[in-house]
Amino acid sequence: METWLKEQLKYAAKYFIPSLVMYPFVEKENEALRRFREKAGGIAHGLCRADRYDPRIKELGVNWARRGICLPFDEDGNVTEGFLLAKEELREFQEHGIKVLVTTPSVGWYMGVGIDPRTPEGEEKSREIARFYAKELQGLADGFCICNEIGIPRFGYPLNMDEAVRFLGIQAQAMAPYKGDILVGYNSVGPQVDQHYKMRTWFPYIDYVGFDMYVGCFFPVATQMGIFEMIAKYLWAFTRKPVMIIEFGYLAGGAPKSKDEKRAILRKYGAESERGAKQNIEAFVSKFNETAHKYVEKCATEGWAKYVFGPDFVQHLYCELPRLTRIKGCPHTQEGQAEFYRRLLPRLEKLPFLGGMFIYTHRDDAVCGICGQSECPMETKWGLCEVDGTPKKGYYAVQELWREA
Repeated sequence: METWLKEQLKYAAKYFIPSLVMYPFVEKENEALRRFREKAGGIAHGLCRADRYDPRIKELGVNWARRGICLPFDEDGNVTEGFLLAKEELREFQEHGIKVLVTTPSVGWYMGVGIDPRTPEGEEKSREIARFYAKELQGLADGFCICNEIGIPRFGYPLNMDEAVRFLGIQAQAMAPYKGDILVGYNSVGPQVDQHYKMRTWFPYIDYVGFDMYVGCFFPVATQMGIFEMIAKYLWAFTRKPVMIIEFGYLAGGAPKSKDEKRAILRKYGAESERGAKQNIEAFVSKFNETAHKYVEKCATEGWAKYVFGPDFVQHLYCELPRLTRIKGCPHTQEGQAEFYRRLLPRLEKLPFLGGMFIYTHRDDAVCGICGQSECPMETKWGLCEVDGTPKKGYYAVQELWREA
């Protein structure tokens, strides 16, 4: 993660600020944007992880849903039951007038079935799968988001950035002759200038560029709502492609932990202090649940102690939101989440080059997918609805803005 951050800063210094300086002087509409909006039916008002059609999605005012899809073939080359089921679920969205942005599998799924895109054989197999998606999902998918957030270590492992960009690019290239009206693009985490810079070679095959941003939810810095607009303007100036905010949202729960509460958590894993945990990190991590343990094994490429107590995981360890991690006037409550959407959505609508925006997410998760703990707010409190589907205040705030749009 430390190496990754250094790369972000290096490329940002060279291209991010100059792009923002240039923004007032560049055109705010072009043929790529006009084609995009014609195919998209205007600006996409989307919802993430809407895996199955639910009437409450339609009632929300959503015109797009975003969902993932599995690899289409098993190890013997047969079409999987999971893929056939996904096609039926996509068809249900189409029958109710909702377009679908399909997120293709991360590289980890390819590696898991023996497809290494860094090899000639793996690259050709990756192209074959991309072509199959483009052909087989005609009339069912309206867009592809290739390999969600592949530019960050947790989703791109074991690829480096150059390899990740090539993996994105060859799939977009393979889809191009067969995609028809399907919109093809990708997303970054925040501005991630190195990824967008290196993708320029593949831009002829790209219909939009996207980014994910969670202001006021992970770090007690850069908590101003204007960051969304800043990144979007940089991307338009830098790429001249329609910009999609592929993921954004606001936690409706979570609070900082006291020193005593943190000490109790450390003791649960056999340590009296962070220093003691770091000195015997393998024994400390061995007491994690299976989900958290596997996550650390996968992502801690620069040492377990640095990772567990670093910014990517420590909030999961303590099941907390750090103090001051919030947008002013938007506490991490149901009302604060609703206020976040009431303030932000009208601002985003005014961006002249916007292709769409996808709220994360449909409903809360029962447990955190990273650390496996139900009490961890970091991946469990994003939903517009509760785990059981009961709408929150944020749902009604979005509905008021989108239903009549």
